[in-house]
Formats: sequence, structure tokens, C-alpha cells
Amino acid sequence: MTYSRREFIKTAGFFSGSLLLLPGCSSIQGKYAVFTDKEADCLIALCERIIPADDYPGATDAGVINFIDKQIRLRFPKEKELFRKGIESLRAWCRKAYNRNFEELSTDVQINTLQMMENDEMPKDNWTVPPRDFFNKLLARTMQGFYGSPRHGGNKDYMSFRMLKMDYPLLIGQNRYRK
Repeated sequence: MTYSRREFIKTAGFFSGSLLLLPGCSSIQGKYAVFTDKEADCLIALCERIIPADDYPGATDAGVINFIDKQIRLRFPKEKELFRKGIESLRAWCRKAYNRNFEELSTDVQINTLQMMENDEMPKDNWTVPPRDFFNKLLARTMQGFYGSPRHGGNKDYMSFRMLKMDYPLLIGQNRYRK
């Protein structure tokens, strides 16, 4: 069987175009680029303890998890291992201490666990990263996601600005100075 050059190019084009569709056919790991659904559940619980919802929206409502996921994927890929190992170590420690994952614990126990991490009182035998380092990075990224500009993936609908009764920041290039 012989192929003409035209048939060969058509066939090769078809197969190479089909290869571009393969990544879309793969199984989806979850709705986040960096974190699995289990890691995201733990991270959401952590962020919600740092900035809980009360009369105003909390970290979850402001999309802090989206901010952290986006920033690690695009700007701080070196933090991926710190977050992943920190989350896994925390979940393992909570299973050992309380027979539950962090996100399944009561609010009081979650807060106590975070205080132990912050004060460097957490037993470090099962941790693959220093608990205090993980806590400090988590705290910084949570605050940035809640209080930063929505264009970076957090502070959905300027929630923290409305909470603080602040004006939305003017866009660069659109600032008008008043006399």
C-alpha cells in the first residue's frame, strides 16, 4: 500500500492534533493546580482558623485557598514542597494525637494545634519540615490572600476592603490627584 504525500500529511496532521487533546482526557486530580482535594481540605481548615468567618467573610469566602494555589503555581514553586510536607505532617500528627485529620477536629483543638505550631511547642518527631516554618509561611500567604488585591487570586470581590471600609484601590495609570 502506498500513500501519497498529501495523504501522509493529512494523516500525520490528524494524529499530531489528536495528541494535543490527550491532556484534557486525563483524569482530573481536583479543582486546584497544586493541591489534591485532601490537601486543599486541610489547607482550607487552616486558613479558616487564621481568618475565621464572623460578621464578615472569612478566608474561605475570600478565596484564600485559590490565592495560595495560584501563587505557589506561578510565583513561588519552591514553596510547594513546604506546603505539601507541612500539610501531610500536620495531618499525620493529628491522626496520631486525636485519631482524626486536622480538618475533622473541633475548632478549639484546631486553634490549640495552631498555637502549638506558632509557639514552636509542636513535637517534631513526625514532621518532615519545621512546624513553625510551615505555620509562618501559611500565616503570611493567608494574610496576603485575604488583604491583597483580587487580581492575585484572593480577596474575592474586595471582601477585606469592604470589611475595613476602605476604598477599592485605583488602578495604576488611572490615579487622579486632588488638589
